[in-house]
Amino acid sequence: MNRSADLPTRAIHEAAEWYARLRGEAASPALDQAWQAWLMADETHGRAWQRVEAVCGQFKRVPGQLSVPTLSAPSSRRMVLRSLALFAVAGGSGLLAYRHGPWPEWRSDFRTATGERREVQLADGSLLMLNTHSAVDVAFDAGQRLIQLRAGEILISTRPDFQSPPRPFRVRTEHGEVLALGTRFSVRVEEGATTVTVLEKAVEAGPRLQPALRQRVEAGQQLRFGSMEAEPLRSADPAADSWVQGRLVAVDMPLERVLAELSRYRSGYLGCDPAVAELKVSGAFPLDDSEQALAALVASFPLRVERYTRYWIRVLPAA
Repeated sequence: MNRSADLPTRAIHEAAEWYARLRGEAASPALDQAWQAWLMADETHGRAWQRVEAVCGQFKRVPGQLSVPTLSAPSSRRMVLRSLALFAVAGGSGLLAYRHGPWPEWRSDFRTATGERREVQLADGSLLMLNTHSAVDVAFDAGQRLIQLRAGEILISTRPDFQSPPRPFRVRTEHGEVLALGTRFSVRVEEGATTVTVLEKAVEAGPRLQPALRQRVEAGQQLRFGSMEAEPLRSADPAADSWVQGRLVAVDMPLERVLAELSRYRSGYLGCDPAVAELKVSGAFPLDDSEQALAALVASFPLRVERYTRYWIRVLPAA
């Protein structure tokens, strides 16, 4: 008997809503507890959750997967939820009909899935590295070299332009723009802000709607800005590009932040109890194997791991 065939549509819609919230909102104990309460309230909720997870797993096998940035985007959230519920009710049939659907990441020139990293050599010889869940468009023409970062994080090593006069090299996000000054730098888009970290030489960067706030960012510096404002310059993490080698290097990093970084490379929820959120952690952790990273944390610190499913993991104080 196929027990998933008789799932109430209401339960599937609720599971889709919870999936989007857990993937698209900042983790918190309140959200965690509310989700667990819903999951345990009815036997059909657990089966509906498994159905939605299975459907999202099918999306991962389609180029330009349904990604966290898509789930988080206010303009598309309702459409995503409708589609998740529709596919879950239908058992996932017809998924490939959406290969050319209106998801921005699917239409991007280059993109990565969860946990994937990708290196691209651009037409001018510059190197572009995409981190997990990232999407970019590339527009090189007679007057410019432009990278449009749609989602995620990139690392760029620019090369001198072969044209004369040289074309400017820019990275544009929804929040503003970064002008490379012959350099190596990373750009990361998060909800409400863009962060640029300069590893070599310098860039100019700033908010889209406040050009007067554009400023020079030198090697070893980092700038975070929204579309209207910019935070003060701060020192960059010396290991800011360690993700390129598949590692997270932490030096006195709060456990909550360590887990937030690891969670970018896996599906589901990975969080911690507030009692250990500020525990200072140092070490090098593999981004491609969260189980190994968790084992290292438990071996080195007074922690334990609680698993509800392989998609829901929480780190707690050792008993």
